Amino acid sequence: MQRAYAAANSTDTASADLQKFLMKGKVTGHMRTYFMATDNYRPLTDYYSLAMGAGIGYKTPVYKGITAGFSGFFLFNVLSNDLGAVDPLGRGKSRYELGNFDLQDPYNRANLERLESLFIRYLKGNSTITLGRQNLLTPFINPQDGRMRPSLQDGLWLEIKEWKHLHIQSGFFYGMSPRSSVSWFTVGQSIGFYPVGVNPNGTPSGYRNSIFSRYATIFNADIHLSKALKLSYWHYHVHNVFNLHFLQKEIRQKVNKHTILIAGLQSGYQTSSGNGGNSDTSKAYMLPGHTAAFFSFRMGAAVRSHQLTLNYTHILDRDRFLFPREWGIEPFYTFMARERNEGTANTHAFTLRYENRPKKHLMYGTAFGWYELPDVLNFRQNKYGLPSYNQLNIFLNYSFKGPLHGLNLQALYVYKGLVGNTHGDLRYVFNRVMMSNYNLIINYHI
Repeated sequence: MQRAYAAANSTDTASADLQKFLMKGKVTGHMRTYFMATDNYRPLTDYYSLAMGAGIGYKTPVYKGITAGFSGFFLFNVLSNDLGAVDPLGRGKSRYELGNFDLQDPYNRANLERLESLFIRYLKGNSTITLGRQNLLTPFINPQDGRMRPSLQDGLWLEIKEWKHLHIQSGFFYGMSPRSSVSWFTVGQSIGFYPVGVNPNGTPSGYRNSIFSRYATIFNADIHLSKALKLSYWHYHVHNVFNLHFLQKEIRQKVNKHTILIAGLQSGYQTSSGNGGNSDTSKAYMLPGHTAAFFSFRMGAAVRSHQLTLNYTHILDRDRFLFPREWGIEPFYTFMARERNEGTANTHAFTLRYENRPKKHLMYGTAFGWYELPDVLNFRQNKYGLPSYNQLNIFLNYSFKGPLHGLNLQALYVYKGLVGNTHGDLRYVFNRVMMSNYNLIINYHI
C-alpha cells in the first residue's frame, strides 16, 4: 500500500514538473488578411480575392540542448470571383489570386488548413541541428511568402556557427509543401505542382507527377573576409534531376558616418543529373546534358536612411536556367515581386531600386526594371512564354507601435508593360504583361 502510494505520488510530482516545464514554452499566434486584385488587358479576365486566416504555434523550453515545436494555419477564401474559370482568349486561370489558396482545387474556399512545422532541435553553443517540418531560408529554397502561406520543407538542417569568420549550413530534405498548397509531397511529386510551361521543342511539358527524385541536399559556406566583405558558396543537388553551384560576393564599405557603398556579384552554373527526372524526355524536368549559367551584379549606395542600387542580370546563351518554382523565389539582384526570369536563357535584366527607412518601423520605395527575353516562340530558351517586358513596383511596409504593437501593414502596386512581340496571341499577354496587380496585406503577430 505504501509503495503504491509512493509510486502514485511520484507520478503526480513528475506530471506537475512536466506541466511547469511546458508552461515555460513559447506560444505564438499569427493573423493575416490579404486583398489582391489583377487588372488585365481589357478583353481578358480580371481577378480579385480577399483571404483571411490565422495560425498558432508552440515551442518548448530548451532541456539539455533539446527543444521541439509545431505550428499550424487555416485560412478562408472570404471573397473572390471565379478563380478556376479558364479565360477563353488567354487560355488560362488566375495566376496570382489563386496562389493565396489551393492550386489543386480552385473551388476549395474553407478546407484550407496545414500543419506547417513539426520539429525537434538540438542546440550546442551557436550551432543547431533540426529534424522535421520547418521553414528554410536559402537563396533558392525559401518561403517565397508573397501569398497567404509560405513554402515549407521536411528534413534535416544543420547550422554550424562556432567560428568568427566561417559559417556552415547543410541539409537533407525528402518532403516539400509548396506555397499555394495544403498538402505535403515528396521531392519528386512537388516538382510540377505549379504550371509546367513547354519542352524545348515546344510541346507541353509532361513532368507533373512524373519526376523520380528521392531527396534534395544543400551545402553552404559563408566566409567573412573582413567587416565589409562576405563570400558565400551554395551547392544544391536534387537527386536524379540537377546540380547547381551558386557563388555570391558582397561588399558594404563604409565611406563616412552616413554613407556606405554597396556592391555585389552573383554567379551560378547548373548541370543535369541522372536522367533529369524521367527516362522519357517528354516527362523529364531537364534533358540529359543540360547546362545553364548566369551572373548578376549590383552597385549602389546607402546614405542615411536612403538606399539606391543599380542591378543587372544575364542568363547566358545556353540552355534555360531551371529551378522548381514551387520551392522558392530566385535571388537575382534584379528580382522584382510578381515575376521571375527562371525558365529562360539569353536574358538581360536591368533594375533601378530605391528604398527609404526613415524610421525603424517604416520602409517604402520603388523599383523599375527592363527585361529582355528570348522571343516567346523560342521554346528552347523561353519555357513559360513570357515576352520581354518592363515593370514598375511601388511598395510600403509599416509596423505599428504602442497598443497596436504586432500589427503590420504592407502594400504593393505592380505594373508590367509589354516590350517584346506576342505574335498576336493573347496567351502571351494574359497575366504576364499589360496588367496591374494590387496588394494590401495586414499581419498581426503575438
